[in-house]
Amino acid sequence: MAVNKEHAPIREFSDWYVGYDPEGRDGCLEFKNLADCATSMWRMYDDYKREMDGRCHNMEKLEAMADGEVVSPKPDLPNVSSGETAGIIRRMARNLVQHVPNLEVISRYDDDSMHGIIAKHVLLTKIVGSDSYSSDMQQNLFASTKTALSLGFDCVVPCLLQLADGTWITRYDTIHYRDVFPEPGAKDVRLANDVFVRRYLTRGDIKQLIRDQVSGWDHAALRRLLKSRPVAPPREEQSNSYADKKRRMHASGYEIITYYSNSGESFLTFAGGEKLLLRIEKNKHPLHWHPVFFLVLEKDNTQPLGKSQVELIYGRQEFQDLMLNGAMKMYYRNINPPLFGYGAVNAVPNLSPGKYTPISNPNAKIEAFEVHTQTLAQFQQISQGNLGSMVNLVGSADQQMAVQAGNGMSATPQGVEAQQSMVDITTNNYQKAIESFFSKYCSYALTIYFAELKGVKQFEPSADTRAALVNAGLSQEAFGDDGVVKIDFEELAVDYCVRAVPGSLVELEDEKQLRILNSLFVPLSQAMPALGAMQDPGPIQRAAQAMQYIIEKQIELSGSNRSGDLKSIMQSGRTEQFNEYEQRASAFEQNIGGTLVEATAFQEQAVEAIVSLQEQMKLQAEAMAAMMKHLGMSTEPSAVEETNPEQSEVRPIESAASISIARA
Repeated sequence: MAVNKEHAPIREFSDWYVGYDPEGRDGCLEFKNLADCATSMWRMYDDYKREMDGRCHNMEKLEAMADGEVVSPKPDLPNVSSGETAGIIRRMARNLVQHVPNLEVISRYDDDSMHGIIAKHVLLTKIVGSDSYSSDMQQNLFASTKTALSLGFDCVVPCLLQLADGTWITRYDTIHYRDVFPEPGAKDVRLANDVFVRRYLTRGDIKQLIRDQVSGWDHAALRRLLKSRPVAPPREEQSNSYADKKRRMHASGYEIITYYSNSGESFLTFAGGEKLLLRIEKNKHPLHWHPVFFLVLEKDNTQPLGKSQVELIYGRQEFQDLMLNGAMKMYYRNINPPLFGYGAVNAVPNLSPGKYTPISNPNAKIEAFEVHTQTLAQFQQISQGNLGSMVNLVGSADQQMAVQAGNGMSATPQGVEAQQSMVDITTNNYQKAIESFFSKYCSYALTIYFAELKGVKQFEPSADTRAALVNAGLSQEAFGDDGVVKIDFEELAVDYCVRAVPGSLVELEDEKQLRILNSLFVPLSQAMPALGAMQDPGPIQRAAQAMQYIIEKQIELSGSNRSGDLKSIMQSGRTEQFNEYEQRASAFEQNIGGTLVEATAFQEQAVEAIVSLQEQMKLQAEAMAAMMKHLGMSTEPSAVEETNPEQSEVRPIESAASISIARA
């Protein structure tokens, strides 16, 4: 049976071309023409792009509103946006993303096993980024939430990168909304099986790929691409961010397009200008997932993209801007009013600010013409009422937003509780969407991390990493005599499911438990008089034990560095043993400080003595040389005298404090 060459899988770089010659002139790629599969892939990209361009039409207006810019400038107005929409979006994003969610790793390995501990450590340090080499995941989620609230969705791709020290991290790579093209006809953009992603590489990026000989790339094609100049314009206008557009910036770069698929086929990366196939990347995910993830806060059944919250208040923001600019124009006119003369003959009035209408009658009366309208007088009330309607349409107002909008609740405990309940209800849907998105992102990133590093058989952790692994439950026996952990990463290359703890996006688990314990302690303490009136020692004793246990847990969850001591005092009080231990610790700290001071003073004195001794030896050597010269004895310069004087300078000795810190 004949195979259609247009749909044949591409396994080698030569399948993309007709007459593939990687050793052409100057070591660059040469070919006669593109194969049928390459032409078919390019046509498919055009189809995907055409539909996405239609769906994203006029989204620049939503970008402008979220950026605090006027959507419809008027030629005779100041055209300054009031910025309510931008403020609401940022306030909502801050309320939604207050923490990186607590994560749980679900796999075939137990959490307490060596494999489970290392998998959790890699997730927290190399993917979420709690170490110093990774990005701040909280800021990444905050930025993605702002984009999803403004446009309806945000696109993210996890990228596995190797740092200069040889370690690997996963970078949270966001894609511009006009640079992602999901499969046409997909009911939900999150369920699209095929996706095209467009990026732009600089000349420095391509040179680094060639210099480092990164595997998976066709370096002959990269050299040919490097000899060409970026197309004009260097970056498609759609890919330019709104911030660059309003500043009239147009970044340079080579258009690079990547085809991702859930079918198990390899991911293909090709250049948009010359259509060169640059990379063939095998899909190593056990379930053949592609790495393109979409954050959609509100699903829209009428179209595959998410529902924008900015669209709901588009008209009211237009009215707010028009109201503000009109009021500014009238205020400016009243500050610099036009002048009128009563009794002027055949005079054409000029209402422009500061203009004077000529007067032919010398007896005419001249007065300033000020504009007073009901709209200008009630500007504050109209603007605040419109803002309240905008906040109510979005439906995620906190107490401060509600007060500014003029519909805040009372400051009584009941009003604050009702306001908090309203915030929890309105933001609950968005929080769950972010947690679900982050769970899928971390699941894919953790699975691919070990799938890419199957060849690792052992690793040598740093001192901080070793301490973190020990605190997580890894036994000391896992570290060899040389501090190397022997573990085959191929055993860790399994399918992982990372679960975000519900509610931890705005409240960490320890904070949640502490809040619940506080809420339980209040009714128990209030019930103590009633239990005492029963004159039954049993319930009173059990209630007292429960309250003591709650206080101990509160101390434990407080995070204080003295929580252990406080818990010990709560259980047994300040015993003689505890007081003796505290005195020994205090004396030990004082002794350490005094010893360091004494050692530093002693070494300073030693340095001064050595310098003085060297000066005396130098004077004695000069005197001896003079005496020998006077007696007529010739002396040859010693090896010490022939050396460079700069090399014989006295170097200060490091203090004991600096030496001990360096060794630690």
